This record gives sequence, C-alpha cells and structure tokens, in this order.
Amino acid sequence: MAIPMEYLKISCLVVDDESSMRKTVSNMLTRMGFKSIITAVDGKEAFTIIQTSKIDLVICDINMPEMTGLELFKTVKENKKYSDMIFIFVTAEIRKHTVARAAEEGGAGYIIKPFVMATLEDKIAAVLTKKFKPSSLETHLKKFQQYLEGRDLQSAEDEIKKASEIAPDAPTIIYNLGQLSLAKGETDKAIEFFKESIAKKPLFVKAYDAIGKIYEDMGDMQSAIKYYESAHNISSSNTDRLITLSKLYNKAGETERAENILKDAVSDVRQDVSTSGHLFGEMYLSKNENEKALEILSKAYKKNPSDTSIMQSLAEAYRRTGQPEQAIDIYKEILKINPNNASAYYSMGKTFLEMGIKDKAVEAIKKAWELNPFSKEITADLKALAEKDKFDI
Repeated sequence: MAIPMEYLKISCLVVDDESSMRKTVSNMLTRMGFKSIITAVDGKEAFTIIQTSKIDLVICDINMPEMTGLELFKTVKENKKYSDMIFIFVTAEIRKHTVARAAEEGGAGYIIKPFVMATLEDKIAAVLTKKFKPSSLETHLKKFQQYLEGRDLQSAEDEIKKASEIAPDAPTIIYNLGQLSLAKGETDKAIEFFKESIAKKPLFVKAYDAIGKIYEDMGDMQSAIKYYESAHNISSSNTDRLITLSKLYNKAGETERAENILKDAVSDVRQDVSTSGHLFGEMYLSKNENEKALEILSKAYKKNPSDTSIMQSLAEAYRRTGQPEQAIDIYKEILKINPNNASAYYSMGKTFLEMGIKDKAVEAIKKAWELNPFSKEITADLKALAEKDKFDI
C-alpha cells in the first residue's frame, strides 16, 4: 500500500541496537519517500531525541540494552505531550508474554523480523491513515478522552453518546461508559459497565484492571486480587500490575505468594534492566530490606529516569531509609510528568506528615482525595486530619 504524499512529511525515529537493522529500516523509509529520518541505538538515546526533537513515528526494536522498546514506550506515553506519537515495534521476539505486553501497552502494532519493505509500508500506511483521517468513531473517542482527562464530564458524556450511536455494542464504548461513571462517582454503575465489556470481550485486560482498582480503593482486597489475577492470567508481564498484586498479597498475609509473583516475573524480564531492577527493589521493600531496595532502585532509576512507577518505588525507599527530602523531590518529579497522579500526592502528603510539615501534608492529601475520592485509605487519612485540625473536607 503506497503511502500518500501528505503523510511523508512526518519525522521518523528508528530505534535498534543493531546497526544493520537501523540501516535497513532507514533505507526502506527513504525508498517509501520519507525525508526526515533519525536513528538511535537504544531506548535511552531515543528518549533524549524525543525530548529535543519533534518525532511523529517511532519504529522500535523491543529487546535492547540500556532501555528496551517497551520501557521507552511506557516512559513516553506517561507524558501527555507525546500522546499523538505512534509506535510500531519491530522485533525477533515471538514469545507470547512479550507480544501480549506490547499489545497491552498500546503500541500501534508489531512486525516480526525478518520482514520485507511491503510489510512495513502497509503497517505505516494503516497507522498514519488512522492518525490523519480518523473515523467518526475514533474522533469521538479521542475527544471523549480529552474531556474526561480535563474533568469536563458533560462534554465527555456528549462525545461517548455520539460514539455509542455509531457502535453501541463495542466493548471499548462500554468500557469508556464505565470510565465516565467512575469519574461521576457512580462506582457500582462503573463496575457493571466494565463487567459488560468483559462479557463482550473476555480478554479485555483494561476492564479487569479497572474493576480491580475500584475494589482496591474500596478496601476489598480479595475482590481486587481476583480481578487483577484475571488480568495477570491474560497478560503476565505488566510490571505495575505485578507489583500491585504483590502488595495486595502482602496485605492479605500471603507473604510467600507476594514474593513468588515478583520472582517469577523477574525471570521473564531479565533483559529489561530497569524493569527487573524495579521488581527486585519491590521484593526488598516487601521484606523491609530497605537499604538493598534503595541501592537497586537507584540503579533502575538511572537506567530509566522518567518511569513514574520506578520513581514511586524509589521515593518509598528514600522514605524508609530516613531520607524524606529526597522522597519529596522524586514525588515532585512524578507530578511534573503526570499532574493527576493521586498516589504521588498521597505519598507526598504522608511524607510531609512524617516530616512534621502539616500544612503541606493536608494540601497534598486533599489533592489526592480530589483525584481519587473512592480510596478508602486516602479518605480515612483525610478525615482523621480534618477531625484533628478542625477543617472541612
């Protein structure tokens, strides 16, 4: 499929640790008609380029030293200013869990090496057509997400209704109705929508996660574990979910199971330096071996300094080793990347309390509660502060 002329003006970034592969893909892009082509030897160099150059399309290997393709993608997509950047994964990796992880992270697709130019051209043409000439349904869904993130719930509702008129039975539409219900504080209704989306699409990982998060916030640990486990059985390499499951097992008193789930995960992601370091760090935190956790999480952070999940764990390690100022600095960095991170605000508030800085603690925990009013833990702490210091929530 030939790529339309108007699409050829975009900037492309080719990321691969093999020089021959970088050259091959770059030559293919040149023959297709692209003029702006940049290359990077790994995810770390690629991220530096993305921060300093306008990049529209990233064609990226998965298994690379320093920072893998999936780690790069996760880091980039956490920052809203890169939300329109398209990723296509190019890889020799065909293991089921890696492919599932790539799909779950939300890339535009993947191509298995070796491949011919026509395969890459067809994939690029498809994703660029979706970007530049989206369908009415895609346009409504994109606007819905923008309004939802901006907390303009009426406009979000208008857009999802228009999308529903086009595809009323689509699992994605039903899932987004659940997201809207959740934003409106209608948790029971949200759970029903998420369950309905799963009934229509049994492998809908995001819906399982969404239900798990609601139950986690409500303090129903067993129900949370049930739904996170269901998501884990579908896609076993999502680091954030693995860590969440481990913490839930610890809270439920299943410490051996909590440790084993992280150990098993490490064996699958040893080539992902920062990811495996993150998992090891969490294992040490779970056993209160905080100095070891700090050491290994610091190394993971140096490898991938923009992964907010790693940053959250590192800040916890700083807190536990009596270095609250460093923890606060990390939380502030997280909030620069994701200003709506309720967990970061809550942890920051708890840290300020430990430091005896109550006014900042109250401010941070209030903000966390505004972003996640369904959290039993955040609500309880805020109520306790309100009763003690006589202020209204």
